[in-house]
Amino acid sequence: MEYSHRLNELKRLILLKCGIRFITPADCKRISIEISKHLNKNVSETTIKRLFGFAVVKHKFSTFTLTTLAEYVDIASDDLIDISQPPVHPTDEWKNLKGKADKITQFTLKTIRNRSGIPYDITISRKFAEYDFDEFYAGDYIFTSVTSQPGYGKTILLSHLAEDLFYKQDAAYKDSTILLVQAYNFFSKEQADLNMEDQLKAQLQIDPAENTLEYINNIQAAHGGKFIIMVDGFAELILKKEDKNRLFDNIINLICSLEDFKNIKLMMSLRSTTWMRFYERIRHSSFLKSKWFPGNYFNLHELSNVPPLTEKEVDVIISKINYLDNKEINPRLKAQLKFPLHIQLYYQLKEEDPDFNYYTNITFYELVSRFIQEKIYRSNYYTEKILFLKKIIQLTEYGRQTNSVEKDSLLSELSAFRNAYMELLADGILMEEKRTENAHPKEYVRFLHPHMFEYFLFVEILEKFHLQVNMEFFTYINTEYEANQVRFQLLQWTTRFLIKTGNFHELKSVFKLNLNSFETNYLILFMAEEIKYRSKFNPDLIRVLDENQFHEIIISKLINFDFIDSCYKEAVTALIDIASNDDHLLVYNSILGVLEVIKLDKEAIKARIKNISTLNATDWMVSPVETLQIIYAKINAEQPAQRNLLGNIERLRNGDNPFGVRPDNHIDPRQGISYLLILYVNLFTGDATSGHEIISNIVKLHPREFAKRTTFTIYILAVYGMYSSRSAPGKKTDQIENIIVYLSNRNCTNFAKYQEVILMMFQAQQYYNRKEYEIAIHHTKECLLLFRRNNVLLNAMFMFNLLINIYTDLKEYDLVNEYKYEKLCLLDEYQVSRQLF
Repeated sequence: MEYSHRLNELKRLILLKCGIRFITPADCKRISIEISKHLNKNVSETTIKRLFGFAVVKHKFSTFTLTTLAEYVDIASDDLIDISQPPVHPTDEWKNLKGKADKITQFTLKTIRNRSGIPYDITISRKFAEYDFDEFYAGDYIFTSVTSQPGYGKTILLSHLAEDLFYKQDAAYKDSTILLVQAYNFFSKEQADLNMEDQLKAQLQIDPAENTLEYINNIQAAHGGKFIIMVDGFAELILKKEDKNRLFDNIINLICSLEDFKNIKLMMSLRSTTWMRFYERIRHSSFLKSKWFPGNYFNLHELSNVPPLTEKEVDVIISKINYLDNKEINPRLKAQLKFPLHIQLYYQLKEEDPDFNYYTNITFYELVSRFIQEKIYRSNYYTEKILFLKKIIQLTEYGRQTNSVEKDSLLSELSAFRNAYMELLADGILMEEKRTENAHPKEYVRFLHPHMFEYFLFVEILEKFHLQVNMEFFTYINTEYEANQVRFQLLQWTTRFLIKTGNFHELKSVFKLNLNSFETNYLILFMAEEIKYRSKFNPDLIRVLDENQFHEIIISKLINFDFIDSCYKEAVTALIDIASNDDHLLVYNSILGVLEVIKLDKEAIKARIKNISTLNATDWMVSPVETLQIIYAKINAEQPAQRNLLGNIERLRNGDNPFGVRPDNHIDPRQGISYLLILYVNLFTGDATSGHEIISNIVKLHPREFAKRTTFTIYILAVYGMYSSRSAPGKKTDQIENIIVYLSNRNCTNFAKYQEVILMMFQAQQYYNRKEYEIAIHHTKECLLLFRRNNVLLNAMFMFNLLINIYTDLKEYDLVNEYKYEKLCLLDEYQVSRQLF
């Protein structure tokens, strides 16, 4: 019987490798050719027909045939060759029984190990499953099922349970016996009527005269422990509905028979859809439900008792995959890898690109795309599957109303595309669920995961626009899905599509939408990382960027200076990796230089000066290198060497035009960065009054520009108000405050998070000036919290000073000393001169 069992396993693996679900005699020739092509060995078409029952088998297969077939499906040939030998019968009955069960179990474990999508050593055991099994083993239960949607790692979970609990040196259940079998080897269409007791008798070669369950139970009871039957692989069992119902009845009969045999328990692995059909046949029996152990994580809505991987479990797996990589993995990616179906795809990506660890969720989009390619576009019935999914999207009103549809509305498609639909359920693309409406149960069909729905929604919208992505396409998504959570995901799918197809001309259309600062920063980062990833396989992509003025468009959007949005910094860093000319590199490095200044990060500023010292800055108002060198010297309590620049800043303060700015000229991004660098040099070398005067003159040079109220001018206006509130509080300062507050309420998209906090700093100083101490303290502490969280030490120092002034006025000297001490400790920690603040 072992020979037959393992031969069945071999046939199953051959069909899986060839992607055949229903074999016909015509497929045998194809299999023979595939074996010849891969191994350069010949197994005739007739032999393949004999293997699959299309020709008469008069004798056992030869060692050569078995070895070749085993080599083709990557399993150990010894397991097939040796099974024809008669089994050894030890005198001890339990050892004899356990030996037979172990042979079958070990062969199944080897098959699982060899078929694992990632190296088996990378997979891990699940602690929750061990705890659940302990409870099931000790309780008065007869059966349990590991139940989940596809891709949650049920097979690997059972494999580790078997190895850890039954076969390890210190295994908890060494005295018990486990029989782990694949459903394919236990049931088939021809054996659907054969009850499970007879199947067990045949598998374990028990004397035909024995009562199977009584025999197993008595032997196990005499030895102690229990006999655990584990059945996996129901998803690969191809049966018609009526045959499947007979199979379920067969299993139910076994469960009922086990009531009198306390030392035998049944454990199955079922997909949620299969469990739902099985449960329909037992739900009216109080006995069966009382003997079922659902598990501690059973989720009625999802019909699953396998939770996603925990963060610690993901960390363990990732550390095994990235054992040479010390970089922290992107938190968004880590959240996605809690679903084991994505780990195999992630492993493939890391094999192709060891540096595949990006800040945005481009990894997530790549995983989704690959999963769909594998499960739909490279599968059977892919045309029918696509048509079926298109119909679902259309019935959801293109995602505007809902993401699920009534099953009744799909009746015509279900009859036409039955096999395609069943595979979509089996592969975890779609799921069925029941809801009760007005006391009547209704069946609904929906995408199992929201990101699958978003992908096919994007594809359907793309077809609606005849594959033409332009401003109209972006506007449609932005308006039609304005209050819908899929809107931003659709924008990312569109952005990815344009980059993948090299259409950078239309890519800039996304920035014409009324996006807020976070969305703009995130999309820039998403684009930069996607381009960086794609350019590894297509180096021409970088050249195309310059041809389409991609960097110029991006730079114009970076002038929002959103320094406390982590996406902003990551975006600029990623852009450096895809920039090829000095001018763009200088812009990006200068922005990062300003960011490092407000963090008072001396080592980073020093490294930045070195990075950009070789870049040409002839078209700039000021040299970014010189400004950073002056600031670096002041942080170190040294005298700066660049006197010319300091002299020009002094002249600008006095109302001159030392940098040759054309009056009322448009402020381009490089000028904007230059003005920002000038203000920071003055911050370290001057005072609030001089800062106020410098901004006044900048405004005079660009009156039309500052009338437009752009992101940059609003930012400069907020800084201007902050200087005014410290150096010349009064009616004019109050007027500036009212203007900025009005603008922030009217058009929040022009306000980056950093600008909002600058406004709050301004208002905190204003409330202090008005002696409204309670509100001033609240605003100041809010700012301080944000600055400390984002390591913006420079701004934090001003907030410390303001709190010290407030508590001094209130004569709360304990708090004055507390904040003084905290401030000095921070300066010492960052090795910054105390004299500056």
